[in-house]
Amino acid sequence: MDKLSLRKLLVKTLALFTVIRSYNIAMLMLAQYMASLFIFNEGKNHLEILFDKNLSFIVIASALSAAAGYIINNFYDLEKDAIDRPLQHYIERFISQNFKLNVYLGLNILALGIAYFASWRVMIFFFVYQFLVWFYSHKINKIVWLNNIYSVILMVFPFFALFIYYENLASIIFLHAGFLFMLLLITDILKDFTSATADTIYNYSTLPVIYGEKKTKTILTILIILNSALAAYMGYDSDTGYMRYFFLFSSMLMLLLLIPLLSSRSKTNYKILHLTFKLLIGFGIFNMVFIDINPLALQKII
Repeated sequence: MDKLSLRKLLVKTLALFTVIRSYNIAMLMLAQYMASLFIFNEGKNHLEILFDKNLSFIVIASALSAAAGYIINNFYDLEKDAIDRPLQHYIERFISQNFKLNVYLGLNILALGIAYFASWRVMIFFFVYQFLVWFYSHKINKIVWLNNIYSVILMVFPFFALFIYYENLASIIFLHAGFLFMLLLITDILKDFTSATADTIYNYSTLPVIYGEKKTKTILTILIILNSALAAYMGYDSDTGYMRYFFLFSSMLMLLLLIPLLSSRSKTNYKILHLTFKLLIGFGIFNMVFIDINPLALQKII
């Protein structure tokens, strides 16, 4: 392989990783393993869970399906991304739309094949998930309110596979799911503020475009107060273990973030708020380790 061909291959690989949002995929996989270890786990040895081949099949199938989802979403949002994400769009132009579709189909088929090794029910679950992702990109993406709610449901959908696998319906799991759902919804609406110009140009019916900045901020304020209250409740719930300190911190932080939210006017400020909530989600994933252990005795995890 000559230097020119190698360079093209490297650029295509970089462009593909940009399209599939590799950071988000990595966080999804980490979150599923952490949830399995510290939320769905009912007394099993942690090594037993980590080396559970069926769980690995579910996590890999989730990652491949989600990566395919980002590709098809990029396929439909190509023109919008040229305004919203100019640098990424410049990199992504090195891979053709036809190449994206081929990779999209390949990843979905591979995901279904891996899911089948877990069980045929898991394979059907991921087939439904893949269809819902395509339907979002094709139809739902431009419908006000539904686009945000549907998008967040898709983000948490891979975790339903863990519900099915572990058959654990403890109330604390639903509290975690509710907190995460609200946090993702807030983050998704904040993202709409950063893309309002492109959304207006290409007729995406987002909350800021349809209801305006002031009303959308009111909606966000209500969601943040509700999620802050839920986090405070979970902070005083003994079932959350030492993770309660994360929930108490989150509750206070979200209320404090109302100040810059209500005073924000620029796209840069909304991007900072969006990033802050994304970091809070990531911080929460790592804090799952404190649910059922003493943070001063991490050597007892296994």
